[in-house]
Amino acid sequence: MASHFSRMCLIGCGLIGGSLSLALQKAGAVSRVIGYDKSPEALREARARGVIHETAEHLEDGVRFADLIVLAAPSPVVIDLLVEVKKHIYLAAPDVLITDVCSTKKLVQDRAKQCDLHEHFLGGHPMAGSEKSGVQAADALLLENAVYVLTPEKDQDEKARRFAEVLAHAGSRVRFMDAKEHDRVVAAISHVPHLIASTLVSQVRDLANQSAAYTELAAGGFRDITRIASADPALWSDITLENQAEILPLLDDWIRRINTLKTILSSREQTHLHQFFDDARVFRDALPARSTGAIRAVFAVTVSVPDEPGIIGRIAMLLGEHHISIRNIGILESREEDLGQLLLQFDTIQFHDEAIYVLQGEGYQIIDRV
Repeated sequence: MASHFSRMCLIGCGLIGGSLSLALQKAGAVSRVIGYDKSPEALREARARGVIHETAEHLEDGVRFADLIVLAAPSPVVIDLLVEVKKHIYLAAPDVLITDVCSTKKLVQDRAKQCDLHEHFLGGHPMAGSEKSGVQAADALLLENAVYVLTPEKDQDEKARRFAEVLAHAGSRVRFMDAKEHDRVVAAISHVPHLIASTLVSQVRDLANQSAAYTELAAGGFRDITRIASADPALWSDITLENQAEILPLLDDWIRRINTLKTILSSREQTHLHQFFDDARVFRDALPARSTGAIRAVFAVTVSVPDEPGIIGRIAMLLGEHHISIRNIGILESREEDLGQLLLQFDTIQFHDEAIYVLQGEGYQIIDRV
């Protein structure tokens, strides 16, 4: 491959940093990984899982001789880490590359300039994630076929090109963006949706105090469409505050759209309502379904099954025999239109497609696939 890193310093041993380390190791892009984290437990788990090869007691020990430094912490922490890294940068390899994995880019990129790290720093955002957190959930597959945004400055084309080659070799799809444009786009496709999902859950939670039916009937589609509300609250508090300049205008637009929809419903304007649903359907159906974006994709299959004891176990065993990993499995209890459905969810499109092939081969009917 075109580029290879001899010594990577991973600062922050969590889900994203751990997954990036595993992906780069799997691709043969890095020889040795040194981990630095304030949590001894995170370091022990990272070493046990092969995310890192050794630990650094002090930051300077991790930076020493590193030719790749990954800042894998929340943006407020990274802002402070850049100051500390600057103090020890003389210990690193002369051509060291420093990158981050923060979901907002402009703030971090500006701080790197203030710290006089522009020569080394390249902003990055792997647009993949999970409702799970911590290094124990790290997985090289998390970045497979995921969009990985890099935000190089105008004079960083060669640095960005080399790192993009490494990431592509590790299975990611690299996209170059301006840092401000990145923050504006992710506000619309990730940050605001998280706020809306949490608001929907909060509304139903309050209504559930009046009747248990809200909780019981929310087990199906409602739980699926609000999946992202299960994300780490500390992380998302940081993200939304950091990107509030881009989020607030979108919330104003959201309120305007809700008020327009309210007027259409109140006036019983069926034509407008139909157009509203149809426009959304057409655009949504045209979105890429076989790759990941800002919100982690879950590849789902709905299977028609007989309503009998043991059906979940039989299907799980069948797929397990073919080495197909299932992320989630369950009977759809809240059904308005379809009966006897089993929902299967997978982390990768490969498992999704293989499951369909195996199930159809055994005579099961596939009702829907996403």
